[in-house]
Amino acid sequence: MPRAERTEKALWGVCSGCAYHCRMLGPSRPVPCVGARARISHFGGHVEIATVVAVTDQGRRLRVRPPSGESLEFVLSPATARFVAADVAHGPRLELLEPRT
Repeated sequence: MPRAERTEKALWGVCSGCAYHCRMLGPSRPVPCVGARARISHFGGHVEIATVVAVTDQGRRLRVRPPSGESLEFVLSPATARFVAADVAHGPRLELLEPRT
């Protein structure tokens, strides 16, 4: 048995064929889905809770509805990996909240 394979087996306690699958991690942040809760942070500190009503563009574009009823659209910024307002450069930011357990 090659040394690399022995080391991998010692570290993971499994054969080298399935070690790759054992090391796979889940998402590091909540995955957007319809019905998920989100927090909208407006400039100046005003925060409101919203619900995701649509997910498009493979999860990179979200439409949310806050209690006020107006629908807002957010896109995932490639520069910061955060959801920002789709229509305004310096608009509100969106943060997905962890599901309640």
